[in-house]
Amino acid sequence: MISYECDYDTLSEYAGQRLERPTDFGASDGRLYRTHAPVIGKADYADDLMAESNFDVALDLLRSAADKGRTDTEVSDEHVIDAGIRHWAMGYCSEIFVQVYEGGCDEDCTGPCATECGHPKSCGCEGDRDECMTACPSGCDGEAWVHQGECTGNCDGTRTFTAAWREACSILSALEGYPILDESDYSEREYERWQSNVNEALERAQREYEYDTEAQTADIADSCHESLSDLYGYEPDGGIDWEKVEDIYHEARDAYFSRLANEHLNAPLAGQLSLA
Repeated sequence: MISYECDYDTLSEYAGQRLERPTDFGASDGRLYRTHAPVIGKADYADDLMAESNFDVALDLLRSAADKGRTDTEVSDEHVIDAGIRHWAMGYCSEIFVQVYEGGCDEDCTGPCATECGHPKSCGCEGDRDECMTACPSGCDGEAWVHQGECTGNCDGTRTFTAAWREACSILSALEGYPILDESDYSEREYERWQSNVNEALERAQREYEYDTEAQTADIADSCHESLSDLYGYEPDGGIDWEKVEDIYHEARDAYFSRLANEHLNAPLAGQLSLA
């Protein structure tokens, strides 16, 4: 599994890029693109093994990072969101959003100066960054939280990133260098998909011979394994060339019944003396 540890500047750069809300994005969860930034997604019905593998591996890594040292999932349940969204081009999608900074909007918080929180700001501004930078009573630069009229944390702009966001940036950095997060996970999925496709292709080939018994079709399929294994890896995402599978089965079937015929023709007749 590939992973990179990101420095503060990289964490900040990713946060700035990914907290920018698209103009055409709408969601009922107000945390998305405000306190939680998107990390990785997949189209639910795209049948993309790499995207599915990366998504599931990333989700496990992010939740593990958020809950490290704990016996419950209270933190990851809040910091890591597996959101269902709908995209105009890809249809239904799943997207992982991760809370960027420690803390969040709650009943005691008057909101962050830098983003639209939805809570009234004690400094008098309404969420506009430039207005906040001049209106905050502690003179913060628009990046720190205002709590009961005072800046909490470092008003020079330094804020604490969540463990999940640190892991998220590690994942994003890794994917910039290589498209697969976990080769083992992807390979297992690819082989399972390939085996399923092979079985389906064999069943279609067997349907052409309706008078073959179950025992015969099973023996013929067993004799195909070595030739079929040579097809693994030639098609992406565990795909298979169905025509090649059918050709292999047809050849194996011909060989099978030729052998049975030879055994029958060469079998000794009842009462025949052995020449040996």
